[in-house]
Amino acid sequence: MKSINKYLIITLLLGFVVLPEMKAQDDLQINRVFEQYGEMKGVVMVELTGEMLGGHDLSFFKSITIKNNPSAADFIRKCLAKDEAGAKKVKQVVANGIPTSIFLQLPRKEQLNRLILFNETLKPEPKITLIYIESKNDSEDVLKLILKKK
Repeated sequence: MKSINKYLIITLLLGFVVLPEMKAQDDLQINRVFEQYGEMKGVVMVELTGEMLGGHDLSFFKSITIKNNPSAADFIRKCLAKDEAGAKKVKQVVANGIPTSIFLQLPRKEQLNRLILFNETLKPEPKITLIYIESKNDSEDVLKLILKKK
């Protein structure tokens, strides 16, 4: 009986540890991009939480960089189009009829502001960068932090 109680307590504790790690991007289409392309060869994916973001006032940062993959760019644009439907603010740069830079400010989830940034460059080689950020700060403050020159 004691081993069953220990097992139950350990299971409950693990559940409490794992549940907070579920991030607010889980309900977004771009989460599919991270899942589908995150472990592919030649792709760089970065995920930072907690102390690793110390001093930057961010709660969660996740990015993926994909080189030389036009089908990934199309897939990301489709995901972004779906996530854009719920966005509070949308800014885009369009070149030749195709969005090359997209900024989405999503509705708050709990106390967190959520942002999606997308950029595609074609020179010197095709490269796509997708960034998802959660922060308690206003989206404009987060953008200033990201774009700040050192």
